[in-house]
Amino acid sequence: MEMPIESEIAVLSVAMKEAVECLVNEHPASLDKRAAMQEVTSPTLMQRDGTLEFGFAIRADKSIVASPKIRMMPEMVGRPRKHSDLSLIAIADCDCEWFSAREQCPHTLAASWWLQEQLTRRSPSQIDDFMASLKVDAVALGRTLVDQLVKIADRTATTKALAADCRVQWRVRVSPANHFASLSITPYEQRVRKGGAGWTKGRELRLFDLEDREDLFSNPVDARVASLVARSVSNFGPQGYNLYEALLCLAGHSNVAWNDSDATPLQILRGELTLSIRRERDAVGSGSPADAPSEVAAPSEPADGTDMTDRLDEVANPDLEDELIDGGVVPSRARFLPRLRIAGIDQDIDARSCEIIAGKVAANRPLMMVVPPIRDRLILCELKDQRSARLVEHLLDQDLDEVTLDAEAATRLAMAAAKLDPLVRIDLPPELSGPVESGEWELIVELRPRPTAGLHVALRVLESRCPETLVPGEGVDRIRCHSEQGPIRLCRDLDHERVLAKQTAARFGIDSLAVDGPYGWAATTDDAALNLLGALSEAGDEAPAILWPEGQTMRVRGELTPQSLRVKLDDRRDWFGMTGAIEIDGQEISLADLLVAVRENRNLVRVGDREFASISAGFRRRLQQLDDSVVVERGALRIADAAAPIVSELLGEDVTLETAARWQETIQRLSQIRDWAPDPPEGLKAGLRDYQVDGYRWLARLSRWGVGGVLADDMGLGKTVQTLGVLLDRAAEGPALVVAPTSVGENWARETARFAPSLAAHSYREHDRQHLIDSANAGDLVIVSYQLLQRDAERFAAREWHTLVLDEAQFIKNAATKTSQAIRSIRADWRIGLSGTPLENHLGELWSLFRTLSPGLLGSWERFRTRFAEPIQRQQNEQRRESLAQLVRPFILRRTKSAVLKELPERTEVTLLAELSPEERQLYEDARLSAIAELSGSGATGAREGEQRFRTLAWLTKLRQLACHPRLVDKGWRKGSAKLRLLMETVGELREGEHRALVFSQFVRHLDLVRAALDERGVSYQYLDGSTPAAERQRRIDAFQNGEGEFFLISLKAGGTGLNLTAANYVLHLDPWWNPAVEDQATDRAHRIGQERAVTVYRLVAKGTIEEQIIELHASKRELVANVLGGTDQAARLDNEELIDLIRSGSGID
Repeated sequence: MEMPIESEIAVLSVAMKEAVECLVNEHPASLDKRAAMQEVTSPTLMQRDGTLEFGFAIRADKSIVASPKIRMMPEMVGRPRKHSDLSLIAIADCDCEWFSAREQCPHTLAASWWLQEQLTRRSPSQIDDFMASLKVDAVALGRTLVDQLVKIADRTATTKALAADCRVQWRVRVSPANHFASLSITPYEQRVRKGGAGWTKGRELRLFDLEDREDLFSNPVDARVASLVARSVSNFGPQGYNLYEALLCLAGHSNVAWNDSDATPLQILRGELTLSIRRERDAVGSGSPADAPSEVAAPSEPADGTDMTDRLDEVANPDLEDELIDGGVVPSRARFLPRLRIAGIDQDIDARSCEIIAGKVAANRPLMMVVPPIRDRLILCELKDQRSARLVEHLLDQDLDEVTLDAEAATRLAMAAAKLDPLVRIDLPPELSGPVESGEWELIVELRPRPTAGLHVALRVLESRCPETLVPGEGVDRIRCHSEQGPIRLCRDLDHERVLAKQTAARFGIDSLAVDGPYGWAATTDDAALNLLGALSEAGDEAPAILWPEGQTMRVRGELTPQSLRVKLDDRRDWFGMTGAIEIDGQEISLADLLVAVRENRNLVRVGDREFASISAGFRRRLQQLDDSVVVERGALRIADAAAPIVSELLGEDVTLETAARWQETIQRLSQIRDWAPDPPEGLKAGLRDYQVDGYRWLARLSRWGVGGVLADDMGLGKTVQTLGVLLDRAAEGPALVVAPTSVGENWARETARFAPSLAAHSYREHDRQHLIDSANAGDLVIVSYQLLQRDAERFAAREWHTLVLDEAQFIKNAATKTSQAIRSIRADWRIGLSGTPLENHLGELWSLFRTLSPGLLGSWERFRTRFAEPIQRQQNEQRRESLAQLVRPFILRRTKSAVLKELPERTEVTLLAELSPEERQLYEDARLSAIAELSGSGATGAREGEQRFRTLAWLTKLRQLACHPRLVDKGWRKGSAKLRLLMETVGELREGEHRALVFSQFVRHLDLVRAALDERGVSYQYLDGSTPAAERQRRIDAFQNGEGEFFLISLKAGGTGLNLTAANYVLHLDPWWNPAVEDQATDRAHRIGQERAVTVYRLVAKGTIEEQIIELHASKRELVANVLGGTDQAARLDNEELIDLIRSGSGID
């Protein structure tokens, strides 16, 4: 958006004021007090990406605590504004934590207030000077940017120069301290010696300098080690393990040394601690001659009097039977020598000759550091857990040189080896390991009930000779087991196990469950668990075997039906309380638990330990609708009066009911109202059509019932006159308050005087306002705009009103705005909303309407969002749509013109395609490709989602303007436009046929170009935009209706509602709007009651541009209302990526 020229300042001034006002209103009132305490300073203004960006500094104690920003751009998605034909949208941003969590903060509200005040107290010419005073000095910004870039460049050049002649050496010191290592890792900088002969000894680097020495840490390993070492400084608890993680990273590093006076070179390796068992004659370094006699003395006892193999047995399996395997291959007189060794390196090392120091990489991740005698290596041995560490410490405490295992002890150890391996690997000789045999492994499903609901599910492999189940495809390919003949090793095909497990998980839907460990999942609900059991059962022999813990299976006891349900309804003054229960096999299930089950989409309800009851399909549907109709508050079920009829219908006659007297009276009264068909009051001086009589009766029934609703008839069907009928009925009991946009308010005054002269209509704008509110009485109709009501909300809320009418009720579609909050503060006996477009973009608008008109019907926003909005709009859930439609159907009356006005002249819609000239096409394509490059490139990925969307909308607006006329973007353009040429051709044809037309555009500057073209050709016209005063507005409307002007040029926002222009029989839309409902409202200015000629609607669309994508979106947008009122939703809100896709596809180039 470019800075405006003088002729446009007035329009821009109005648009900016409205945008900031909306931004202020979008902040919740809870922020007001905090915002009032903020000091707003240092305002600036920058232009970027077609937007105006206001920047601010929030100060406290002379320090900047936050830097909020307010960005303004042409609005893309319609929301109500005042009269400005140029609509801007204002978006706030802030760098504070409050904004990051809530997307609103006191700083953005304070900045919005500041900007609102500055704009309000200045005239348009003063606003031009004000904006100029805020503009940032671009030259100063440029110098700052270059300074930063030069500094980075100098640093980069220095880094490259140093990288070749310096390196880092890591020096390690490790020593035992209280059974836990004292470890230090220190970086040294080494440089090439003069003449290039080797490296200097090195200079120690201070840890807090590491971040500035990128030249030394270009290697990823060095960078990782530097980060871990730096983080370890002054850290305690879990962070203290960083040094051990760094030590593991140094395994295999080429430049490590001991931190001693000589910087002795050190090689860090990874190894494995193993308990190696060898026949006495094969043992190396055992201390016994190879030819020693086979009969040796019994080994000495350990210091604690416990045999070492007994201790190993206890660790491996405390229940292991102490018996020798008969018939084994181990000679009874054989002797074996146990040794703790370090394996996994170039040669095994006997741990007896090494210094072993304990450390920890994490709380339950022990690390043994092994230093051989020569001290040229540091071998790191990770252990599984603390049990492994305790076992290693026990072995280290033993003097294994004095330990010999006889055949019986060695065989017992071999039998326990399979269970010891996960702790410390046992390396056995062939005669103890046993022969290698093929394993007959079977894939099984292990099931175990979860404590709350559902099942733990695991796929495992099982072999009858293996005491444990194993994870498919993991571990070693030979498993130690024992058979009746002695130890054996069973072979596994790990690849086949993995393939089979994946196929099984996919076939039975196991892989769709929540992952819970290797080849493990969690069926988190009982329904999911029983669905899995059903799938396994249906597969028969093709399904894997199921393994349950003993006595922990699941079963279904029976089916729940409504005949077993007992419900009690209590009178709770303004609502009804509901309790209930259902019984099966002596077990009672509360109604609240049943509703929770259907809310969580469960088909089963728990009735005992691992026992369930299913809910029949029909009963389940009724319970779902019942759950949608009640509100849960503090664990209690509440029914709003408005929901009484649907609850009564859902409970039906097959449920046992115990009801309060008021419930019975309410249902009886509703039954009488349903059949009540009053005639319109005599005071209504209008001949109503049949559908209007039906509308009046519907309003009268709601009025007698005392609940609010929405009359949602199409534009032009006479909602005002229908409402005047029920206002006459209620007039004697108190005053009515009508809230409407300013232009529509004038229509209310005229139609009241014409059709209901016995009512006294008063415009709040034109009277002594406080006196009017105080004196309003029976028969009075006070008419006020939404803006004035918001401003004077306390005045209106200070008294009771008998009736509240909200015309164009979509003005309160955003529940968070101050306008909506002000409306909700009004105390009224009955409320009704009128809107031809109760839904424009999303279901949140419907919730906001009913929160005001019939509180309690749809519950809280969070409840509505999770039950209806998200399932319908994002998941296209048909069941949720039907349930919402049933819930609101009694409170919305919608008729379309095509359904009720058979006599209304035909309406024809035609799309006229404008073929861009080569020059226009090139200009459009350049902008489109620039947009794609910016929004899809690396510069966009780091942007906050809201900012990225803001930039996307700015580009879309620019493309739409280029499709209309290049001069809307490039003021130097002098070559005309394809669309304007097409329009003038159409104007000529219409004049030849003596037709009159309404011409709508969203861009006032586009209308200015059209005006110039009409003036040049001498074509007469009327003109209306947001800056047209109310009195002049009506004068021009009357003039056109009386034949003055062949065409009426109207800005879409300013003239889309509140106008009756049946003198025209053609409607021309110069640029398609995102929401077709807004276009339809504009078209209905001509196609309405009173129109006697057929109406033709021309949409001028630039071929091969974004406008064609907008037209394609119209089909789904038109169904948004039908989403709830009888159709299907296809119009969920477009996310940012979908908007970018529109830009990508908006090309006419093949």
